[in-house]
Amino acid sequence: MREVNGSNTDPNRFRNRTMNLPKSMKALTAMAFLAVLTIAQPLQALATAPASPQLSIILPRGIQRGHDHVLLFAGARLNDAQEVFFYDTGITVKKIEQVNANQVKIHVTVAADCRVGEHVAQLRTKSGITEYRNFFVGVLPSVAEVEPNNAFDKPQKVAFNHTVTGIVNTEDIDYYAVEAKKGQRLSVEVEGIRLGGAFWDPFIAILDKNRFELAASDDTPLLRQDGHVSIVVPEDGTYTVLVRDSAYQGNGACRYRLHIGSFPRPTVAYPAGGPAGTELEVKFLGDPTGVLTRKYKVPAKWTFRSGIHYEDKTGITPSPVAFRISNLKNAFEAEPNNQRNQPSPAAFPCALNGVIGQPGDRDYFKVSGKKGQVWDIECFARRIRSGLDPVINIYNAQGQRIAGSDDARGQDSYLRYTIPADGDYLIQVRDHLRRGQADFVYRIEIKAPTRTLSVGIPRVDRYSQRRQTIVVPQGGKFASLVSARRAGFGGQLVLDKNDMPAGITAKAEPMAANLNIMPVVFTAAPDAPIAGKLVDFKLRHIDEKQKISGGFFNVADLVLGPPNNSRYHAGIVDKLAFAVVEKVPFRLELVQPKVPLVRNGRMNLKIKVHREPGFKGPVVLQFPFRPPGVGTRNSLTVPADKSEALYPINANGNAQIGKWPIYVLGSGNVNGNAWVSTQLAYLEVAQPFLTVTMKRTSTEQGKPAQIYCKINKIADFEGEATARLFGTPAGIVVAPQKFTKDTPELTFTATTTPKTPVGKHRNVFCQIVITKNGEPIVSRAGVVELQITRPIVKKKPPAKPAQTKPVAKKTAPAKKEKPLSRLEQLRKNRNKKDKTP
Repeated sequence: MREVNGSNTDPNRFRNRTMNLPKSMKALTAMAFLAVLTIAQPLQALATAPASPQLSIILPRGIQRGHDHVLLFAGARLNDAQEVFFYDTGITVKKIEQVNANQVKIHVTVAADCRVGEHVAQLRTKSGITEYRNFFVGVLPSVAEVEPNNAFDKPQKVAFNHTVTGIVNTEDIDYYAVEAKKGQRLSVEVEGIRLGGAFWDPFIAILDKNRFELAASDDTPLLRQDGHVSIVVPEDGTYTVLVRDSAYQGNGACRYRLHIGSFPRPTVAYPAGGPAGTELEVKFLGDPTGVLTRKYKVPAKWTFRSGIHYEDKTGITPSPVAFRISNLKNAFEAEPNNQRNQPSPAAFPCALNGVIGQPGDRDYFKVSGKKGQVWDIECFARRIRSGLDPVINIYNAQGQRIAGSDDARGQDSYLRYTIPADGDYLIQVRDHLRRGQADFVYRIEIKAPTRTLSVGIPRVDRYSQRRQTIVVPQGGKFASLVSARRAGFGGQLVLDKNDMPAGITAKAEPMAANLNIMPVVFTAAPDAPIAGKLVDFKLRHIDEKQKISGGFFNVADLVLGPPNNSRYHAGIVDKLAFAVVEKVPFRLELVQPKVPLVRNGRMNLKIKVHREPGFKGPVVLQFPFRPPGVGTRNSLTVPADKSEALYPINANGNAQIGKWPIYVLGSGNVNGNAWVSTQLAYLEVAQPFLTVTMKRTSTEQGKPAQIYCKINKIADFEGEATARLFGTPAGIVVAPQKFTKDTPELTFTATTTPKTPVGKHRNVFCQIVITKNGEPIVSRAGVVELQITRPIVKKKPPAKPAQTKPVAKKTAPAKKEKPLSRLEQLRKNRNKKDKTP
C-alpha cells in the first residue's frame, strides 16, 4: 500500500511546530531565521560544485493549463541545456531557447487535462543535471500585482476567478477588490511558502465594504503554512481580499499566487481512502455551501502526487484533498457509537472511517480477533490534512483498556498489538483535547504487518541535492551509494531490472542483510549517446519468490525555517534522474588488494589516476562506502604532478568479517568539477593471524625495560613476521623482532635515557606485519602499559667512628638475576624505600 499526499515519514513534519505560536513569537523566529538565512545562502552557493549546472528558480511560479507558456529556468552554468525532466505528464516541451549562460527559456504546451497543483522539473545539460525545483499548474488566468495596492481604500481591482501573482515585502499588505453577488461562493487560496522560494507565513482575509473581517486564515491543516478561506457572499457588493505575512515580515523572495473566485474549497474527503480499482461515493467536507458529493473511481494502483479535486460548474479546487489507496475494505461509523455498548461493527482487516463531529465526541468500533493475530493499527488524521489530533485506545470485551497510542506518527497514532485471546475488541478514537468539528475526519487502518521497501540515495550535503542524480561520462564510470528502507522483512537486496539510458550498465553486490546502503558503479559505453532519462530505479529481495520490490523516493528541502533549519516545504520525486555526459580527460583505477584488511589493522589502497594529454589538474578522492567497522579520512588529494596515491583505511576490533565491494570517487576541474569513479573492487575483512598478550612493566630513567609478549596464534602464516613496538615515550629505542608461526613468545628490550618522560604510558602497542602475495598485512596485536619512574636517590648516612677494617670474606660469584615481574619490582622498590633512613 502506498499513501497519496503523505507518508509515514511526513517530509513537512516540522512545520507544525510554529503553527500555534503567538504572533510575537512568530515574528521573533522569522526575524532570527531571516538574519541567519542572509548569511547562510551565500555560503551554500559557495559550497555548490562549480561544474554542476544549478537551477535556482522556475518563472513564472505558476502557469494555466490548456495553454502555451514560456518558462524561464534561472540558475548557473546552464549554457548547454539539452532536455527538461518533468516528473508528471501533461506538459510538452516545444522549444529550448538559450538566453545566456545562466538562463534558459523553455517553451511548453500544457494539456487541458494536466494535473492541477504542484509540479517539479529539472534541466539536463551536456555536463550534468540540475536540482529539481517546483512550479504550479492552475486553472484560472493570471494577473500581476500592480503597486501601489497597500491601502484598503485604494485596492487593486481584479476580476472574479483569477489568480494574482505578487510579492510581500516587509510590513507590506496587498489589497485586492472583487465584485460578488449575494449567495455566490467567494473562495480565496494562497500558494506562498509552497512556492519554495523563502520562509514566510502568509495571512489572508476577506473584508466587507466596512472593513469588517468576514473570514481569515493563517495556518490550516489542509495547506499548513499557507491559508484558504471561503464564504457565501451575504450581499451584492465589493469585497476586499488582503494578503500579508502573519508577522509583517517579507522580502523580495516572498512570492505568492492568490486564487480568488467561486471555486469549491472543501478541506477533507470522507472517506479519505478506498480500495484500489473500486468506485465509491466521496463526501467533501468543509465547504461553506455544505457537504459536496461525487463518485470517484479509485486508481488501480498508487499514482505519484495524486489526490482528489472537487470540480463543478463553479470551478475546481486549486489544491487537492488527500486520499489513500489501499486494499482494505472500508467500514464506517454508524451513530450513535460514542459509548462502549454502541460500537460500530467491522471485520479484520479493514479501514475504519469516521468523523469526530463535536466536542467530547468519541467513536467506538468492534472488531473480532483470533489469538496470535498481529494487528498494525494506524490512524490517519493529520496526514490526510484533517484537524483532528487523534488518540486511539483498545479495550477487551470486559471493558478493560489494554493498549493505546498518541503521537506515534507525528500527531497521528500507531501501535502494533498481538491478540491475546479469541474475542471481540473495541477500538476507541477521540481528539487529544476532546475537540470536535464537522471536518475532523479520521481513517484507522487495521491490518497484518506488511512488507515494504523504498529506495533512495543518501545525502552528501545536509541541505542540498548535490550528487542525488546519476551522471556518467562517456567511456567512464560513476558510482553512488544506494540506500534502502526495509519494513516487515529482512535479508539481502539486489538491483532489480531497471530501464536505464542506452549505453549505461550497473554493477553491485547484494546489500548485506544488516546494512541499509550498498555501492553501485555505473559504466557508460564509449559510444553511449549523450542523453538522459527519469528511471523508476528499484531494488528487490534476493529471493525472487519473496516478491518484494521497492522503487526510488527522494525528498528535497525547498523551504527551511526555525527552529534549527526545520523543513517547512519539501519537493518529492519518485524517479531517479540519469544522464550520459561528454567524456572527461581522466579516469580512476583502484588496484585490487591481494591481502585482507584484518581486525585492528590498517591498509593503504593504491589509486591510479589515468590522465589524458593536457589534463594536469589535481584530483580529489573520496572513499564513500565503508564496511562496518572500517574507517578512513574524508578525502585525499592527488597533486597535479602525480598519477598515484595511497588511500589509508583501517579496521577496528569489531569490523564485520566478509568480502566487501568498494570504490573510490574522484573529482577534477574540467572547466568545472567533473566526477568519476573507479571500478568496483573488493576488500576482504578478516581475523588477524595472531594477537599478543603483553605484561605491564616498569623501569627507571636510564635503565632498560624488558617487555614480554605471549603470542596467541589464530591462524598459520608462511615465512617470517615482524613485530614492532609503537607508542613508547620519546627517547626510547626498541629493536624490532622477527618470528615465525612457531614462535611462542617475544621479548622486547626498551632502552631508556635519563630524560625519558616519567609516567604511565598506557598506549604502547605491538604492531605485526606479515607479508603475503607480496603485500603487507598490518595489525595492532596488543597493548601494554609501560611505567617510567625517577631513580631512587639514597640519602648519605651520618659519619661513623673509625673502625678496624674487618677481614674480607670470600663470597660466591653473583648469580644472574631472573627479570622481575611488575609486582616483584614494585615490592622491591617499596622495601628499598622502607630501609632508607
